Amino acid sequence: MHLNARRRERIAITALDASVFAAAFWMAVAIRYGTLTPPIETIWALFAAPLVGVICLLPFRFYHEVLRYVGPNVLYRCGMGVSLTTLVLLSTSFLRSDQPSISRLVFLPFWMGSILGLTGVRLAGRYILQRTLGAISGLEKRRVLIYGAGQAGVGLSSMLGQDGSILVQCFVDDDRRLTGRDIRGIQVRHPESIGKLIKKYDINTVMLALPSASRKRRREVIEQLQDFKVEILTVPDMQELDSGLATFTDLRPINIEDLLGRESVHPDAELLGSKIKGRVVLVTGAGGSIGSELCRQIVHLAPARLILVENSEFNLYQIDAELSALASSGVTIVPILGNVCDGLQMRQVMTTYMVDTVYHAAAYKHVPIVEVNAIVGVANNVLGTLRTAEAAKDAKVRDFVLVSTDKAVRPTSVMGASKRMAELVLQAIHEDGTPNETTQFCMVRFGNVLGSSGSAVPKFTEQIEAGGPVTVTHPDVTRFFMTIHEAANLVIQAGSLAKGGDVFVLDMGQPVRIIDLATRMVELSGSSVRSETNPSGDIEMKFTGLRPGEKLYEELLIEGDLEATDHPKIMRSAEAFELWEDLSKTLQRLEAAIDRRDEETVLQILQQNVSGYRDRANISTTKTRTTTI
Repeated sequence: MHLNARRRERIAITALDASVFAAAFWMAVAIRYGTLTPPIETIWALFAAPLVGVICLLPFRFYHEVLRYVGPNVLYRCGMGVSLTTLVLLSTSFLRSDQPSISRLVFLPFWMGSILGLTGVRLAGRYILQRTLGAISGLEKRRVLIYGAGQAGVGLSSMLGQDGSILVQCFVDDDRRLTGRDIRGIQVRHPESIGKLIKKYDINTVMLALPSASRKRRREVIEQLQDFKVEILTVPDMQELDSGLATFTDLRPINIEDLLGRESVHPDAELLGSKIKGRVVLVTGAGGSIGSELCRQIVHLAPARLILVENSEFNLYQIDAELSALASSGVTIVPILGNVCDGLQMRQVMTTYMVDTVYHAAAYKHVPIVEVNAIVGVANNVLGTLRTAEAAKDAKVRDFVLVSTDKAVRPTSVMGASKRMAELVLQAIHEDGTPNETTQFCMVRFGNVLGSSGSAVPKFTEQIEAGGPVTVTHPDVTRFFMTIHEAANLVIQAGSLAKGGDVFVLDMGQPVRIIDLATRMVELSGSSVRSETNPSGDIEMKFTGLRPGEKLYEELLIEGDLEATDHPKIMRSAEAFELWEDLSKTLQRLEAAIDRRDEETVLQILQQNVSGYRDRANISTTKTRTTTI
């Protein structure tokens, strides 16, 4: 039945095209001879034109076009088919020696009329079909304003024009030379009138076609649109377009990076490769958020071998499969299913593969989970770092980089205190070493990573899509943010700046209020926040209270001043630490307490040795409920 319907459609459109050819030839004859009655010598061509025309269109696959989606390509196929038709008819008229020939001036208007008629039929058919299907579906059209009338914006409008459910109402562009002009029949206006345009055309979606704009400029545009209840989508930036990872038609919601407005600093190629190129590199926690991104970047920096250490078999399988597909020739990927607390295994791995550089990203990092699993968290974060560092020293690894966190600064959580203790371990081991020892230990401290497991942003997105409520722990809570890619990139570069025992602090920009971030995400989805001042809003915002161990704000520096380095985003911090002679005794007590599952003693040791840490019994917290931060 479906085939019969298609056959009927093909017959109908073919008959319509034949009529167009006949009408175009009759019109051309009327223009040339000045009469509506065709002269006798043109009668044969009047009947031949439809047949020859349809046949000449076939080689150019003119009838394979789907009517609903016809675009500019139909004009090329039509032009080629009509040109061939005209040549055939013109040649035939000269060959008919027994009859007067048709005036050659007939064939130019015939050629023009046929092209206009055939393309006009298809454009009209597309319009009718889209309107009909839109009416049948009963869906409201998406009324779109495109911000940016450059190449990306024009291409986007062409793509959207194929969709009957989308209506592009206008362009907006900063270039005043374009103001008031039309692009493909769509008017271009200046951003100062964007509010009036949204109201006039009842715009419900704004699409940002600004791939080359800076994040600062994107943020300015986003803030300009915040007062309007519109959904905001954007095309990828130039980096994604140039790399081939995306095209300008790959629309996506606004990235959190666009909201923050922070510009990424271009990496220093020399710093990136100095501790990796041609070396054997080992990454612990290789299947985690930071560890996996470190591995992705390292594999492109031409190491001789990349060792993946991960205690989750599933995560190890995933990252191994991904990197094996990415690895260039000459880079060997070695997956190791292991635990950083197993010092013997770490030593064997580093010795067997003659490891040069270690990035220690393995850690339990989720504050509430570590808070209620203190012994396991401290064992992994502190003793795991100790065992891995000792193994690196014994195996004469040249460089050891610890991935740390801003939560280690005056911590209020077990997780933060354990990470600061891990920093102290590396500082003490480095100071205890002799000048002839080869291993340089350093640590890199930074804040929240966007998109990592447990991050607030994906949770907010899920809650908004579900219609709310969006849950925030406290109205005053702030956090530093950085993308996973940028964080891993700076960790690698910081390791190249190490002199030994360094604490590197990454420039995270200004802290962001989480409530502001959540509110912006709601508004950019085209919804509004329900509140006392706006009871008719779409999505409710709930405050759930700080979880055990959480702080209202994070810090990156414990004490002292920051020293600039060769990289504008990386600073060196000089901080106090314990000597190995004293710390080693503390670590022995800590390990003994962990072995006998003595949580109280474990927490006391952390409190005694980590500056600013208070035992959780002394921290006032509210009861834990559903949270996102």
